[in-house]
Amino acid sequence: MPIFSFPYKPEHLAFGDKPVWVSATDGDTPTLQFPIRMLGIDAPELHYQGATATTPGKYDASFNTFLSATGKDLETGLKQHLAKKLTNSACARHIAAGQASFEHFQSMAQKRLARRNKNGKPLSPRRIFAMVAEEVFDRYGRMLAYVNVVYEKKERATIPESKRPTFNLQMLQEGQAVSLLIYPNIPKPSDVELVQTAVRKARTTNRGFWKGPDTLLLPYEFRWIIDTTKGTRNGPDRYCADLSNGKLYQPQHYYKVLPENRLFFYAKDLVEALKMNFQLLP
Repeated sequence: MPIFSFPYKPEHLAFGDKPVWVSATDGDTPTLQFPIRMLGIDAPELHYQGATATTPGKYDASFNTFLSATGKDLETGLKQHLAKKLTNSACARHIAAGQASFEHFQSMAQKRLARRNKNGKPLSPRRIFAMVAEEVFDRYGRMLAYVNVVYEKKERATIPESKRPTFNLQMLQEGQAVSLLIYPNIPKPSDVELVQTAVRKARTTNRGFWKGPDTLLLPYEFRWIIDTTKGTRNGPDRYCADLSNGKLYQPQHYYKVLPENRLFFYAKDLVEALKMNFQLLP
C-alpha cells in the first residue's frame, strides 16, 4: 500500500430519500421500496440522455465528430486516448455493453438469492442487506450502498468469504463494471485492494466488457462526453488520484492512471486530497 492514509469511517445503515410505500406492520414500522446505486462501481449505461436499447445509436454521429467539434479544445493526450473509442458506432456499442451488463447482473443476483433445501426444492429467496458509506444519497435521491445477500450462520461456516462477495465487487470481478471510487466514499484499505485486484484481473484477462481492443468508452467517459456535447458540462470535471503512487492528476489527465488505480475528487474536495498526501501535478 502507498504511504498516504485514508480517512476511513465505518459504514452505517440508512434509507434512501425517494422511497415508494409498500406496506406497514404497525404504527411505526413501514416497509418501503427505494432505488439503490451500488457504491464504488460504474456499469455501462443502458439508457442515458435519450440513448437507450431502442435508440442505441443516438449519439454515434456526434461522437464521430466530437474531437473536431465540441471537444476540440480538450488536452491533446486525452484526445488521443479517446480517438479510438469514439468511432465505429461508439454509442451503440456502449449501450449494447450496458444491456449485457444488465442481463448479467440480473442473472448473477437471482443465482445468489436462490435457496434450496437438501432435496433441491426451492425455498424463499435470501434476504438483502445494503451498507452505506459517508455520503448516503446521490443527487438523484438514490441510496449509495454496498449490496449483498444475507447468509445464514451455517452458510457462512461452509461458504468461504471469497465466494460471497458484495454484488458490487462481483460485478467488477466479472468485468461487467469498472471501479468508480469518489471521495468521500472510500472503503477501508483492504477493500480498496480488493477493488484494484478485481478490475486489474478482469481487464488483463479480457473479462466482460474488457474483451477485445480497448475501444469501449467507460461509463463515466460516455456520460461526460454526452454532457459536453449537450452543453451541460465542459469535459471531465473530477481530479484523479493514482492509488499506486500518490500522484493527483488534473481532470483531463485521468487517462494517465490505470482504471483500477483511479480515485476521483471533485474540486471542492481538493484540499482533502492534499491532506491525504496526494501530490497535485500541473
